Amino acid sequence: MGSLMSIWSKSLSALLVVLIGALAAVLLVVNQGNALREEVDQYPAGATQVYVRGVSEDRAAGVLAVLSEFAAADGHAVVRVDHELGGVDDALTSLRIGVAANPQSPPPVLGLSFLGTSLFDTTGISRLLAADPAKSIGLDANAADVIADTPEITFAPRITVVQLTRLIETSGTINGTYRLVGADPAQVTELLSALETTTGLSSDELRTELGGESTDDGLIGVLLLGFLIAAAVLLLLLLLFEALRSIRVLGVHVLVGKSTWRFTGALFSPVIVTAAVAVVLSVAITLALMPGYAITTDLLAAAGGAAAGGAALALACAAIAGTVLVSVKPVDAILGRFSKKLLLWAASGIYVLAVAGFSTTFIFLDGPIREAGTLAEVGRSWASVADQEILYHENIGDDQASFTGQSTQHAHDFYDWYASIADKPGVSLIHTEYYGQEILDQWSGGAYESVPEQPFWYFAASPSYLASQGFEVSDDLLARARQGERIFLIPDTWAATTKSAMQAWLAEDSQIAYDPAIRTAYFDKQSVGFDEYSPTTSLFTWSADPTRPQAVTDPVILLSTPENMIPSESESLNAVGLENSYVKLSATAAQNYTSSAFLTTFSLDDNNVEFLPASEFVAGLTKTVQSVLQLFGGVIAFLGVFSLIVLLALTRLFSTIYQESLAVKRMLGYPLTRLFAPAIITVGATGMLAVIVATLSHSRSAIIGNLIMLALQAMFLAFLARRSARLQLSTALKE
Repeated sequence: MGSLMSIWSKSLSALLVVLIGALAAVLLVVNQGNALREEVDQYPAGATQVYVRGVSEDRAAGVLAVLSEFAAADGHAVVRVDHELGGVDDALTSLRIGVAANPQSPPPVLGLSFLGTSLFDTTGISRLLAADPAKSIGLDANAADVIADTPEITFAPRITVVQLTRLIETSGTINGTYRLVGADPAQVTELLSALETTTGLSSDELRTELGGESTDDGLIGVLLLGFLIAAAVLLLLLLLFEALRSIRVLGVHVLVGKSTWRFTGALFSPVIVTAAVAVVLSVAITLALMPGYAITTDLLAAAGGAAAGGAALALACAAIAGTVLVSVKPVDAILGRFSKKLLLWAASGIYVLAVAGFSTTFIFLDGPIREAGTLAEVGRSWASVADQEILYHENIGDDQASFTGQSTQHAHDFYDWYASIADKPGVSLIHTEYYGQEILDQWSGGAYESVPEQPFWYFAASPSYLASQGFEVSDDLLARARQGERIFLIPDTWAATTKSAMQAWLAEDSQIAYDPAIRTAYFDKQSVGFDEYSPTTSLFTWSADPTRPQAVTDPVILLSTPENMIPSESESLNAVGLENSYVKLSATAAQNYTSSAFLTTFSLDDNNVEFLPASEFVAGLTKTVQSVLQLFGGVIAFLGVFSLIVLLALTRLFSTIYQESLAVKRMLGYPLTRLFAPAIITVGATGMLAVIVATLSHSRSAIIGNLIMLALQAMFLAFLARRSARLQLSTALKE
């Protein structure tokens, strides 16, 4: 019968069928990533959950010691799973699993498998628990610290397993959900009793599930589904066009007694063959996007199901287009008669939906685009401290007991090191915290007798840091702080009751009823003093959260010295990371005071203390912004091209249906605007409606995007109309 489709149509339809198969495969991979996240959220199966909330960090060591003691018993383990979110669309980027157990006998349930492939087993857990605290299964902070890789799913959150102590240290909080493995009811009761003492929470509170956690799966799944629908719509439009174009040819075949069904099958045979090829390609794409996963029955079943679904969607488009031919009566086929207005209305409807999708997506992306700009501003704001070096890593050395929470000797050594250099050039201390309303509400539940009236920023800052920011402190206050008095500076613009409530909370938080491991001069008298300041100096917040300000003028400031520290500060000086760290060093200070010779004096030479510039920590923010902008650019380009292709299909359909009429009217001198008035009205009305909706939605990007698209479509329609009219006239003259 020969080829019935044009080369252009066969090529484009084959491309769209393959694209549908590929998108089905990628969508499957994204869904499997979500399933993996749910699997990890339930890991390990059958564990008893304990919820720690609202516990201040000065009690972290005690809580960790209780948990570590429980986990050290044979057959026991403690697990905590933390979610790490991206900065732009709040998508989940990493699942960090903290594990504590006896390295010699970790419970078998600590192994985790997915789709028939082991992500990690108890042998790997044993190696991890016996290794340096910075080591990990799967990539955490440094590729050099990975002792075993984990299989990956593209677009899915990264799975990382670390020691529980490392997770708590790098997360900056002891609060979270802890899962107990191997505990019978009596042991759970005993553990809860011990935690009551260290946390100040009741057993009922420790067993009450944490609320309010929500994780967004991100934009990728929604975008892929949109692309899949768009590709299917384009394929359907193309096949409908080919079906209409072939009606006269069908009439000839009917005249000579050939079957309509056979003709339809032959017309769409390229789609059927390509769909079969796309099944194989779809399975291959699925396997390629899941590196490290074994080719198991479970994986092949999932990949095959997605591939079959993509092929079924493509074949459904062919079947719908085929009904146009099959439903045409022989006489109508011979005369080339069909419902022209119905088809044009259907095509116009698809075009309107395409433009609506384009405009809606712009509105949907408006918020993330603004947030991407905010993140870029965050990255720029860090430029002022980019050369400041922050603690990145320590080896466990001879301090195994300290890193498991059983001793504070290493914290004592680190404190002594900092105390010896606190007044040296290039050395400063700054640690910031934001206490929002949610935290204040938790404190009101009994954690503190006195609670501040309003959310606030809290800065623990050394005199040298404040001086570097142009913040002046009197010599009298400096002298008192260096004698051990905790000096707090409160903005003088606050209301009297707000100041009073804040002073009461600061005084209560500073009172330590137990004997501290690091006894500073403060504990001789436990004296707390207050002073006020005029909030005119802008102070950097050291926050990587784009939803929070990068600088504030009115924080509550602790004038921090080695002499007036309490345990939550003196025992946290070796905290690592961008927002958790305390000690900041210039490049010269880092070189001088982290050398092996200098560290030996404080028994830190075996810990290989490593500081890195803040710029290296901030690099991830810039990368995130670039990735998001690339993603948004791809989405916008795809939707724009999609709308133009639908417009092309609509124009070709219109010119094909009214071929003779257009040719005659063109020869009679009708202008193009009159010939293609329905298409022009459809494009103009739809474009202006999209601009109006964007304006009502207060979406600047949607307004600009729709205006640009309207202009492009107007130029594209003018080109298509002129070209179609010329072709129709040429065809009519030849006939």
